[in-house]
Amino acid sequence: MIKWKPAYETGVPKIDRQHRMLLTNFNRLEELLAGQEVERAEADCLLQFLEQYATLHFRGEETCMTNYRCPACARSQVEHTQFLNMVKAARTEFVTTTEPIEVLERLHESMVWWFNDHLSRLDSQLKELV
Repeated sequence: MIKWKPAYETGVPKIDRQHRMLLTNFNRLEELLAGQEVERAEADCLLQFLEQYATLHFRGEETCMTNYRCPACARSQVEHTQFLNMVKAARTEFVTTTEPIEVLERLHESMVWWFNDHLSRLDSQLKELV
């Protein structure tokens, strides 16, 4: 499970709440994977939520970064697109594969790595500007 840490903070309460919501759902995916059996419908619903929620969150975060003239804004936008592409590709593969758990495990590992790296390296730069 990923735990929230100060290195993730942006200084913008709304963005930090949204990051915590993403974290909660990454952890929910980990809980699903730890169970005896993964319900495909539940996992697909979670993937769909993550894709939609991240899309909305990224849009607002990019606006905030633009408004504060954050130097990490352009790189952040690129990485947001990469994250969404990763989730979309995993969801497509999840729907068609005979090995859904492997797809979910790879996605979870990638999301956790991405979250830790992206927030600590890019989003946290907002803190200095707010």
